[in-house]
Amino acid sequence: MKATLALALVALAAAPAFAYEPVTCQKNATQNIITSIKDANNFCTMLTGYAVDPVAPNEGCASVYCQGEIANGGQPMPKGYILSSTYAKNDTANYIQVTGCIDSSVWAQNPTDEGGQMDSHGWPYSCQGYKKFVSLIEPATNTFCLRCCMSTDNSDCNTSVSTKGCWNVVPGVYQMPDGSVCKPPAGSPNSTLPTPGTPTSSAGVSASGTVSLPTSSGTPGTNPGTGPSPSNGSGTGSGTGSGTGSGSGNKTNPAPSSGARSLSVEMIGSIAALALAAAVNL
Repeated sequence: MKATLALALVALAAAPAFAYEPVTCQKNATQNIITSIKDANNFCTMLTGYAVDPVAPNEGCASVYCQGEIANGGQPMPKGYILSSTYAKNDTANYIQVTGCIDSSVWAQNPTDEGGQMDSHGWPYSCQGYKKFVSLIEPATNTFCLRCCMSTDNSDCNTSVSTKGCWNVVPGVYQMPDGSVCKPPAGSPNSTLPTPGTPTSSAGVSASGTVSLPTSSGTPGTNPGTGPSPSNGSGTGSGTGSGTGSGSGNKTNPAPSSGARSLSVEMIGSIAALALAAAVNL
């Protein structure tokens, strides 16, 4: 019994207390770990180091990089990495977000890497002025997303479905300034792309528009509808489609990523707890 109990305790200790999966980086981040969102041109999000591959096992060693204004000790975003960015907010649920396209080759990221999720649930990271946040970097689809929430559950900032990717975790606009979708890099396994739609807000690095989003309490719709023109950058792009899409044109969300990026910390903890309980009963 003692031997079995010892093995169970070892399994419990092996489960990461502040991680979604085993971390292979050498030192967990302890500074430059506060994200923030001001608008489409000024935001700071988590990013792993240059040429780090893959992203997921190195989430714990990420640092904050800032597009536009530098905040909270963040580093300047690599020039040319952010290709488009759309700021949106939900005044009812009280969350804000930035979504868009990246050029993963600028940061020497692997075009086959499905990416990883960095958030305030599994790591000591945070978002300035908000209680919870979730962010993803996805080289294989050249997409990124960041959402900061006042709610602490998974109703708005869902930190338990990282493998479903930005399109599902943070529904929003993933388009270039010309309205085309984010283009996967050369060598990417992702060949299924949504049909380009009409942007519902300013969808460029020089953008500054705002979209009012519905509460994200359900599964993102496959036909979010068409929102208003971005000419004044202040419309309500919630669309009329089913689900919680952001009104970014008639498009179909791509299939969820096939790469297994991470296991939830709740699942890991449950497995370890069951092992310990079984050992105690012997």
